[in-house]
Amino acid sequence: MTATSIILAAGRSMRLRPLTDNQPKCLLDMGPKKILDWQLDALKSVGVFDVRMVVGYQKEMIVDHIRTHHSDMRVTYIENPDFETTNTLFSLAKALQDFEGDFYYMNADVVFEQSILQRLSTYDGGGFLAIDRKQCREEEVKVQVQENQITAIGKHLDPAASYGEFIGVANFTGDFAKRFRQTVLAEAVTPNEMKFFEHALDVMVDKHDMFAVDITGLPCVEVDFPEDYEYAIQEVLRAFVQVDKG
Repeated sequence: MTATSIILAAGRSMRLRPLTDNQPKCLLDMGPKKILDWQLDALKSVGVFDVRMVVGYQKEMIVDHIRTHHSDMRVTYIENPDFETTNTLFSLAKALQDFEGDFYYMNADVVFEQSILQRLSTYDGGGFLAIDRKQCREEEVKVQVQENQITAIGKHLDPAASYGEFIGVANFTGDFAKRFRQTVLAEAVTPNEMKFFEHALDVMVDKHDMFAVDITGLPCVEVDFPEDYEYAIQEVLRAFVQVDKG
């Protein structure tokens, strides 16, 4: 069973200003909790208490929040001091430099119902990405799929030819996790590139064990813009309650 999670929380989230002028995006209020609280509680629901968190912008606020509200978790903080000039690929490389093994991956700005992580936890021996099957927008991370195997991933893909959106939550296990780590470290060579982490997935030569896990209908949203934040509050949180009742 995957026992570790890597959460990327270094960015400044300029597109959400002024909400993020004085706090990191993962600490925005989301109903009775913060966005980060929902993620950490989801990890606990699948028995994961070990977290490697990449921090940068307002890192002290994240450390203080976890110390106060999640003292049961073992958190290793990895700083990306170049968070202004890099993106998620470089942050993930920081987290993987001295770590080898299986891990859950999360962008710290994804609001999702914990049943998504529970579904991912049932898979082993490959890379398993949570995919929402829908008509994608240009700026979303899209995937192309053949017989459940992901053959391409990235924002650059044609929305009309895409299977759905990768929501930013995944489970990387076995030999796939090892090959992915090697690719990430090889691709994140300079601290001034704005590459997203999914670039490393897309350029992997061997994708035979990278799979789409359909989570369509389960509530989730990646909070990039103010309208995403409002949607999360108005729709996703309400759906959490409906899923729990169901």
